[in-house]
Amino acid sequence: MQADSSIKLGATGLAGTYKTDAGSRGSAMHHSAHLRASLGVAALITLLGPAALAQPTPSTSPAGPPAQPSPAQAQTAWFSDAQASAARGDYATACAACHGGTLGGGSAPALKGAGFLSKWSGRSLRDLWQEVHTLMPLTAPGSMSETQSLGIMALILQDNGFPSGEGALQLASLDRTITPPATPGQPPAAPGKPPEVAVSQPVGHTPTQAELDAADTDGTNWLMYNKGYMGYRYSPLKEIDSTNAARLRPVCMFQLGEIGPFHAGPVIYDGTMYVTTAHGVYAIDAATCRKQWDYHYQPWGPEVQPNNKGVAIADGRVIRGTPDGALIALDAKTGKLLWQRQIMDPTLGEFAAAAPIIWKDLVFMGKAGGDWGIDGAMMAFKASDGSEVWNFGWLPRGDAPGADSWKDRQSAVKGGGSTWSTYSLDAKDNMLLVPIGNPSPDFHPEMRPGDNLYTNSVVSLDPATGKLKWYYQLVPNDGHDWDTTVAAAFDGPGGEKLVAAAGKDGVLTVLDRADGKLKFKVPIVRQENTDTPIGQERVHFCPVQALLYNGAAYSPATHLLYINSQDWCAYAVMGPQPKYVKGMQYAGWANGFGTRDPLDQSIGWTTAVDAASGAIKWRLRLPGVPMIAAVTPTAGDVVFTGDTAGNFLALDATDGKVLYSFNTGGSFGGGIATYSVHGRQYVAAMTGNTSFAKYLAGGAPTVVVFGL
Repeated sequence: MQADSSIKLGATGLAGTYKTDAGSRGSAMHHSAHLRASLGVAALITLLGPAALAQPTPSTSPAGPPAQPSPAQAQTAWFSDAQASAARGDYATACAACHGGTLGGGSAPALKGAGFLSKWSGRSLRDLWQEVHTLMPLTAPGSMSETQSLGIMALILQDNGFPSGEGALQLASLDRTITPPATPGQPPAAPGKPPEVAVSQPVGHTPTQAELDAADTDGTNWLMYNKGYMGYRYSPLKEIDSTNAARLRPVCMFQLGEIGPFHAGPVIYDGTMYVTTAHGVYAIDAATCRKQWDYHYQPWGPEVQPNNKGVAIADGRVIRGTPDGALIALDAKTGKLLWQRQIMDPTLGEFAAAAPIIWKDLVFMGKAGGDWGIDGAMMAFKASDGSEVWNFGWLPRGDAPGADSWKDRQSAVKGGGSTWSTYSLDAKDNMLLVPIGNPSPDFHPEMRPGDNLYTNSVVSLDPATGKLKWYYQLVPNDGHDWDTTVAAAFDGPGGEKLVAAAGKDGVLTVLDRADGKLKFKVPIVRQENTDTPIGQERVHFCPVQALLYNGAAYSPATHLLYINSQDWCAYAVMGPQPKYVKGMQYAGWANGFGTRDPLDQSIGWTTAVDAASGAIKWRLRLPGVPMIAAVTPTAGDVVFTGDTAGNFLALDATDGKVLYSFNTGGSFGGGIATYSVHGRQYVAAMTGNTSFAKYLAGGAPTVVVFGL
C-alpha cells in the first residue's frame, strides 16, 4: 500500500469486557478483522518489499569448475558469498527484529546504505567487530560465536556492495580499513558533510503566538506534542463523553509507509494534521485522512537511531529534528524545505529525537544519545532561520554549579544526558521545563562516582537566555537506565503551581513549579531491588523502563493525574567496564540492557492519582499488555489511550472502566490527540510502533481517526 493511502472506515463491534482493579467490568466494543487485515498486508509489503514477490529463477546451465579469482579480485575481496549466505539464518534470529529483515532498519538503524557507510567509512573492520560481536544482540551481547559474528559482518558487507571472493572473512583481516566501493553499479559512498540550504520564508504566518499561548485550553486544535506549552494534555471538548463513547467508530486511516519506531504525537491546526516518522513529515486532512503533502528527509551522514517524536508549528513553519542531528523547517502549507541546520554531530552519537516547541521565534531542542557517551545539552535556535541563540550543557565542568557532583571530573566529559521526548513551558513565569535522561556509561555508576548532575533530572531554564532557575534530580548516580521522560506543568486543585514528572523508575513525582521542591512521590509499578547494586551474580529488579516517552496528564475537571506504565522486571549481571569508542554505544551489563521476564509476566497499568495528595484513586490492569502510549483526558470525563496489543481505548475518567475498545492491529507507543473540525470532535490515534521489546502487536505506522 502506498504511503499516502487513506481509507475511510465504518465498523461495528463485538461485545467484550475489561477488568479494572476495583473489580468492576466495563463494556467494551471490539473490532479487529477489517483493520487488522489492512494494516497486516501493508506491514508485510512494506517490510518485505516488492522483491519478496518475485524470486530469481535458478540457473539451468551445467555446472563447471569453480571460477578462479583474478589477482585483482583476490586483493579486493572482503568475504565469500557462501559465508554471507550461511549467515542469513543467524541474522534473522539475532538481528532482524531490530534492524529489519533486509538490513534496511526498523527499531534500530539500517545496516546498509549511505548512513551506514558514512558511519563506518575510514574505520577498521575491528571496530565493526566490536559492535557486532561484543555489543550485540542488544539483550544478549557477546552470545554469538566468532563464526556467527564474522558471517553477519560478511552479510553486511555483501548488502553494501563490497566485492566477494573465494576466501571467507577471517579474524586476521579485521585490521583492514573499511572503504566503501566505488565500482559502477555499487552503492555510492555517503556524502561527507551536510548540505547547504538557503533560508526561505513561509507562505503563511499561522498559528500566531497568541494561538500558541492559548493552546492548553483550545478545543479546536492540538498544537504541540502534549497539546500546549504546559503539557498537561487536557482537552475541553465534550461531544464525546462517558455516556456515548461506546458509539465511537473509526472514520479514516492513513498509513505512513515507513517501518520502525512510531513514538510520534500528531499536531493539528485548522483542520490539518502533521505527523512524522523517522524520515517523513506528512500533512493530512484531519477529518478525512487525505494527504495534502509529504516531505522525506535524506540523511547526509550516520543515523544514530531512527526515532522521532513529532513537529512544532508556528508562524507558517513546521520544524522537526532528524536521526542524524539536523533541525529542519518546512512550509506548513506546501511542505517546501525552508531551512536546514546541522545542530549536532551524529558521528559522536548525537541526534535530535524530541518533539520541539516554539516560543517567540525560539525553537527548543536538546541532544539525544545518552547511551553513546554524548556531551548532553539543551539549545535554542531562531525559528526564522535556525541560527543558535543559546546552549546550556547538562554536564557541568570547572567551577560551574553541580560540577562537584562528578567526583571524577573527567567522567563528565562523555557523561550523557539526553532529552528524548518533549518539553513544557510556563510562559507566564518564563520557565522552560526539561526532563533529562541517563548518564554515560549507562549501567555503570562505579565509573562515574557522584550524583552526576544534571542527568535524570527536571531542570527549569529561562527560555529567553537558557540560564538555570532550579533543578530536581529524580535518580542520582543512575545505574539502571532510569531516564526522566516528561515533566508536565499544571495548576493544582487549589491553584498551586505544580510539575508532574516521571520516568523509567516508575515513580510519579510532583514538584512545586516555583522552586522545584518536592510535594510528593508515589510508585506506580512494582519496586524490587531498586537499591541493590548490580554485581557478578544475577540481580532481579523491577522496574525496567516503567515509562518510556510519555508522562502524566492532568484533568482540572476531576483533579486527577493519569499516567500509563509497564510493570515489567528483568535480571542483570555486571560485565566488564565498557570502553568508549566514538559513535558506538557506551553502555551495557553483561546481558546488555537486561534480560526481561516473559511478556506474560508483565502488567500494563493506567493509573489515576489525586493531584493534591498522591493517593491512587483507580487503576486499569492489563496483564501481559504493557502501556507506554500517551493519555488524553477530556471535559467529557473520558480518557483516551492505547495499549501495546493494538487496542485504542476510551476509559471513564472517574473510575477507569473501559467504555470502548478497538483493535487497530498495531502497537501504541506515541501520542493520542483530540480536536474538532467543523464542530465535530475527532480522536487521532498513532498505531504501529516497532520495538525490540516483544509486544503482542507491532505493525506499520498508521494514523487512525475516530469519531461518533
